[in-house]
Amino acid sequence: MTPRLFLPGPLSAGGLHPLAPEQAHYLLRVLRLAAGDPVLCCDGAGELWQAVLVRSGSRAFAVELIACQLRTPAPTLRLHLLQGLLKGAAMDTVLQKATELGATDIWLITSARSNVSLGPDRVERKREHWLGILESAAAQCQQLHLPALHGPMALPDALAGMAGTPLLLLDPGAAPLPHALPAGPVGILVGPEGGFAGPERDLALGRGAIACGLGSLILRAETAPLAALAAVRHSRGWS
Repeated sequence: MTPRLFLPGPLSAGGLHPLAPEQAHYLLRVLRLAAGDPVLCCDGAGELWQAVLVRSGSRAFAVELIACQLRTPAPTLRLHLLQGLLKGAAMDTVLQKATELGATDIWLITSARSNVSLGPDRVERKREHWLGILESAAAQCQQLHLPALHGPMALPDALAGMAGTPLLLLDPGAAPLPHALPAGPVGILVGPEGGFAGPERDLALGRGAIACGLGSLILRAETAPLAALAAVRHSRGWS
């Protein structure tokens, strides 16, 4: 299978794009590619380009774009995941699998029980890390549209951004997630490891969120959102 990588758009034929260090390592060291080998490049907004690996210096490599192979429209049905911040690998897992499960928008929420402390400098570094995870996951599942990554932000700001979109609040002990789910855009609201605090839960319910459970088993914080995303995709026939 021809390897894929994401490049910042807009892309054009004949364009020469230097490889980022992690891209160069993956293509040259892991896959053992060489100059002249084909690669596929995505812009994250629906375009897939044929390209070739070229040498751009004594030890530097780049990709040269040849032609656009495919253009796909953005998904018409938005599937939002509003996720309370999780620590380390758990957050990475949610971002990776949510991308594979077709989330179009991921909202990262700081909440009272979030045990993640992010200063301004660290937020920027973490966003770069998280965006890299989205790109890797999208390339793996051949998704041409990267999910939009929003935040981190406080819960009231996320709820304001979701005004008018049906929200499902995952709430242990609530009635199970219904088989018939909203056919249009929908958001899934999930707390951090300790769940949302009472006032946060009340705020979400006051904004029209519907409390839903996932059965009698208590799922880990990184498992619950993925189960809910899969349920929504299944209700839509995985379209």
